[in-house]
Order: sequence, then structure tokens, then C-alpha cells
Amino acid sequence: MSSQVDSTVGADAVSERSALEAVQAFIAALERLDFDGALLLAAPDIRWVNVPWKTASNKKRFEKMLLGMFKETTRFEVQFFDIHERGDGVVYTDRVDIIEGGGVSMSLPVQGEFRVKDGLITEWVDRFSWLKVLGDVGRSLPGIIKHRLGR
Repeated sequence: MSSQVDSTVGADAVSERSALEAVQAFIAALERLDFDGALLLAAPDIRWVNVPWKTASNKKRFEKMLLGMFKETTRFEVQFFDIHERGDGVVYTDRVDIIEGGGVSMSLPVQGEFRVKDGLITEWVDRFSWLKVLGDVGRSLPGIIKHRLGR
């Protein structure tokens, strides 16, 4: 199930969104590879933790990490097993992130937690297995080499 909420609306509508709607709009923007749209839904002091990767502690660092992570991405899709709001601005996700590009093809099970205030994401914490990432990158190695060599 992919997100279907539009992230290209005015500031008033953003603050009126539920936490769940804000997260759905954010993920929908990422699925469209619309980073400007995704960044509109990030608070200035957003904190992003990709356990066990490095943490971004403000919007400028968040943007740099986001663009770096998606640099060669041609497809990003999220398949939810569960997404729900707990009622205090916290949204939990249990999902598979499908990432393709640069020769890489990855289906990564992820457990995420988003904190939302006034329609903006203030914190995004994802947990996933490094072993799964390494396995998918290893299986993608022929495609990565082909991509790098331009063949």
C-alpha cells in the first residue's frame, strides 16, 4: 500500500493535518522523489536517526543526508504492514522500503517512528538490519559495477 496524500499544499493546511496525514504526505513526496515537497513537511529543527547510521540534527543537515541517500535513486516505494498514530503526534510504521538506482535493488524491512508538531515532522527514527542492507548490496554488486562502468 503506497501513500496517496499530496504534499503540495499551503502552510495553513499543513498545520491542520493530523500527524498521520503529515507522515503519509511526507512519504508520498519521497516516493515521487519530490525532495522539495518532503522538505516542506520537515520542521526547522528536525532530527533524523537512521539506526545505526549518523543522525541529522537540523533541516540543513537533514536535507544534505536525504539528498545524499537518494542521490542515485530512481525508484522509492513504501509498502506498509502497519501505520498508525498513537494520538500524541507520534506515528509508528512497520514497512518495507523498496529502493532502486545506481545498480542497487533493495527491499528493506524498516520500523519507523515519526514525531509531528503543527503538521511538521520534528523527528524521524528508522530501525533496520545492517546485515539485510549488506546482503542486498552484495546481490546488487553486478548491477552496481555495470552502472559505474556505464554499460
